[in-house]
Amino acid sequence: MRTRWLLTGAGGLVGGHLRAALGDRDVIATAHRSAVPGTLSLDLTDESDVARVLADVRPDVVIVAAADAYVEGCERDPVTTRAINVTAVERLIALAPRATIVVFSSEYVFDGRVGPYGEDDPTAPINEYGRQKVALEALARGTDHLICRISGVYGWSAPRTSFVAQLVDKVRDGRRFSVPADQVITPTPAPDLARAVIDLVERGARGTFHCAGPEILARPEFARRAALAFGLDPTLIDPVPTASLGLRAARPVNAGLRTDRLRSVLGRALPTSALGLAAMRDTEPAELRRREPSA
Repeated sequence: MRTRWLLTGAGGLVGGHLRAALGDRDVIATAHRSAVPGTLSLDLTDESDVARVLADVRPDVVIVAAADAYVEGCERDPVTTRAINVTAVERLIALAPRATIVVFSSEYVFDGRVGPYGEDDPTAPINEYGRQKVALEALARGTDHLICRISGVYGWSAPRTSFVAQLVDKVRDGRRFSVPADQVITPTPAPDLARAVIDLVERGARGTFHCAGPEILARPEFARRAALAFGLDPTLIDPVPTASLGLRAARPVNAGLRTDRLRSVLGRALPTSALGLAAMRDTEPAELRRREPSA
């Protein structure tokens, strides 16, 4: 019997690459905020809608890629965002009790004081987004689950909202691009993340994994590498202190994710930023390209 997969959030960065990586498997993909051809429309905050889809699909694996990942938005409106990021997942778990649940968490579950972090380090979120991810993880642990903590995911999606896509759009147009000078990330290429998650599920891996790239980099260094990979001018990148950005939500500046467990199970690491950025450059969809390089 084939495994049936339900993928929510197929219109997003992670969800879109998961859908592509799932290939010809038995997959039902859903989207809500944007119309995505070949997907079902599903509002995860609508209990009757969710119940109907789950009764029809009867999935063996539910991948929850749908989320409100805007950190500032979570801080401003914790009630609305928690309905998507926590309550909706609780509903999915309740309505699919025999399915394996795959959820995506974040390095924001840590306070960023003594990073980098392993999977078993204690969580201590310092913003609402991180608190919601801690709550999400707690829900998942009551099921047959896979928790994938991610950081600095980059790749193409139609909204072009990833860090690298925004950098490329601005710097390609000759505009300056501000980057937090005092934060580190673990850059993670979205296509390889998607393949790793599917591999983990199919190998029977369960529990918590740091699904991220092999390097922990200062954000300005990663931005510089991205600019160079795309043949853009890195002098247009402005490192600035996080405190000067006027952000409502505190950031765990010295975080970073250790990925030894992932490498041990998969027998490989995700690609380095050099390889991941080169692959992203070489696969930019013509229909998504907004600007030509300035003369």
